[in-house]
Amino acid sequence: MTFPSFPWLEFTLLLPLIGAIMVSFIRTPALAARWCLGFVLITLISATGAAFNFTGSSGGAKLQSGTFAIDEISAPMLPVLTLLHLLIMLGTAKSRVSPLSCVRLLLATCITLSALTCHTGSVLVALLVSAVLLPIWDLKSRGRRSRGYWIYMALFIGLLLAGWNSNETSVPELTIGLLVLALLLRGGVVPLHGWLSTLFQGASFGAAMLFVLPLMEVLASLRLLLPGAPDWMLKAGSTICLVTAVYGGGMACVQHEVRRFFAHLALSQTSMVLFAVMLHTSNGLTAALCLWISTTLSLAGLALSVRALEARFGDLSLREHHGYYEQVPGLAICFLITGLASVGFPGTIGFVPMELLISGSVDQGLGISLGLGFAAMLNGIAIMRAYFALFTGRRPTTSVSLQVTPTERLGIIIVALVVFLGGWFSPSVVASRHRVADGLLQQRNGGVPSGELTGKH
Repeated sequence: MTFPSFPWLEFTLLLPLIGAIMVSFIRTPALAARWCLGFVLITLISATGAAFNFTGSSGGAKLQSGTFAIDEISAPMLPVLTLLHLLIMLGTAKSRVSPLSCVRLLLATCITLSALTCHTGSVLVALLVSAVLLPIWDLKSRGRRSRGYWIYMALFIGLLLAGWNSNETSVPELTIGLLVLALLLRGGVVPLHGWLSTLFQGASFGAAMLFVLPLMEVLASLRLLLPGAPDWMLKAGSTICLVTAVYGGGMACVQHEVRRFFAHLALSQTSMVLFAVMLHTSNGLTAALCLWISTTLSLAGLALSVRALEARFGDLSLREHHGYYEQVPGLAICFLITGLASVGFPGTIGFVPMELLISGSVDQGLGISLGLGFAAMLNGIAIMRAYFALFTGRRPTTSVSLQVTPTERLGIIIVALVVFLGGWFSPSVVASRHRVADGLLQQRNGGVPSGELTGKH
């Protein structure tokens, strides 16, 4: 069987689903973890093969037709989002692994990759709704209250379904407006962000990251909103996202708990990506597509180090200096380089995308550029404050070995390679994403679409 003829996409989408079914019959946590890790790793290889297959055999829009197909938006994101799930699995301590958590991770992988490659609007909406249910399952299994999260997500589902199912005689602006509100709520913009802290504090860290870091609201905005949303509506949405980015950065600076710090940092960073999408300019969309990659991977690496620290020391506070560097220097380095990459430190994967975002917003006015710069500055301050609180100060002693495990060491190596090699290959990635951005704008302006959704909208 030749490389192009192999059904890479079908294999990529079905493998995690098959894995979830098989792992559900396993009762031993260690065995379930090994099977889960194996399935995610093979899915990553298959997703990478699918991306290379598309790049090598298609210079156009889609590799194939149908509900699920690879296009220029999804091709690079397939391995990126699969790698995200792999890092989450590598960062999960053995003591916190359960067969059900492995099943949820594999189902989340299947849902995320299916949504990424979906080209039928109604199916995409159904996948977005189904993704909401996994955190509720996690909260219930941990005996935590899910009412706060469920209220917000019920509103999200209601707005999303109302916007998508509006009949053709309804006011178009109202239909698009409902979709905009739904996706802004899914992204956690102010003042619709109350569910984010509830999720990160009540659910497991892995479940919260699986829901937030893939940035499915960015994908839905590209597929559902960008082709037909009025300019004034997108501009209003971008303003709200910018305010949220500044707010999230400021809140991250004053948090006393690590999970709340990470939740607000993720809120600020993801809001910048959504802001760039709704800017709907060539430079803005290019920055958004590049930031989608860099933000997802850098925050995943930062979360890996936080989860590894929690597995050793329990709930972490930023009220005092803990001095953990001497005991876990590898985690300290991982925390620092991924945190700096998320705010665009030179030489890292986030530098060029952040530079594109700020320079691309110059024509929108000085206030917009200052707002973005201020948000990035607050995020940088928050990261350095958390780093000094966790890794500097007094040096605690313990008789128990706290060295990183082999799986954590593998995760740290992967993160370091991605952070620095991603910065090295940024020019080619930017050129590719710029072509995609031009294609999306052509579709919006009535040209031939590069990733057309089938359905009513």
